[in-house]
This record gives sequence, C-alpha cells and structure tokens, in this order.
Amino acid sequence: MGLTVDVLEDLGARNLQAAAQAALQESDAIALIELLEMLWSCELEGAGAVIDAVLQRLQQLRAQR
Repeated sequence: MGLTVDVLEDLGARNLQAAAQAALQESDAIALIELLEMLWSCELEGAGAVIDAVLQRLQQLRAQR
C-alpha cells in the first residue's frame, strides 16, 4: 500500500517523474499490479506515464525470473 500512497502523493503534487521513478524501483510485483489496477480505473492527470512505468517494471521483473 505504501507504493500506491507515494505515487498518489506525487501525482497530486504533479511530480510525474517521482511517481514513475517510484514504480520503476519497486520490486514487489503484487504492489505494482495493485497500483496498475488503481491507476487504470481512475482518471488522474499523469496516470498514463506512471502506467507505462509500472508495465515496464513488471516486464523487467518477469525477465528476471
């Protein structure tokens, strides 16, 4: 839940770079999927950039398996 809160705070502050960076540094795939579901269903400005970062990180984690 910490990742989601951090990203929402960054999006609220319009700090897209920090929000995307938080997603790119996360190693918990479940947290990333939960964040993706939340971002996908809401209409927050800048969510698209973070969605891209989440998808990229999930691909990286999958490749590491």
